[in-house]
Amino acid sequence: MATSHKYDAGDLGCGNGLPQEFRRQINSIATGDVLEVTTRDPAAREDLPSLARLLGHEVISVKTGDNGNTIVTVKRRASESR
Repeated sequence: MATSHKYDAGDLGCGNGLPQEFRRQINSIATGDVLEVTTRDPAAREDLPSLARLLGHEVISVKTGDNGNTIVTVKRRASESR
């Protein structure tokens, strides 16, 4: 059974460290587990799912929370494609 993990990226966005932190977070969980990333950066709505797919992971959902945060849920796949 997959375990769900949460990561609050705060103000991090794709221009200031979110890609590196996303890779660190997704690589720290088991294959098949799910990572839910929350960020206040609205650009992450487009950028983070693209990065996840590029790395070979499955994007489960992208939504906006009640407070306006972007929430991206990703399932870790066996290995990064790049």
